[in-house]
Amino acid sequence: MTIDTRDRAAELAALRKVQRRVAAIGFFAVAIHGIVGLLVVGHIVNGQGRHGDAVVLTVMSGVLALITYGIVRTILQRRLWSPAWILVAITPAVIAVTQLS
Repeated sequence: MTIDTRDRAAELAALRKVQRRVAAIGFFAVAIHGIVGLLVVGHIVNGQGRHGDAVVLTVMSGVLALITYGIVRTILQRRLWSPAWILVAITPAVIAVTQLS
């Protein structure tokens, strides 16, 4: 392998890493709107006296957050098990559920 070939391989590896990061950020930016939307609609529905529906919407946002977490970790080619990031992913849903009571 010549120096030029090694440089080219390193550049391609770096480019692929950047492409994965951009794809993950783009996916996250789109998916977070659905998660936040479910939380907001759950809050509105709770204000209308439909507590059960609000809880379901809030739990759905937590499930969607975990799915988003898994997809982003897969795009980034990282291992799925990361307790700290899982906790970060479900924190908004947990806070919303405690606010519904």
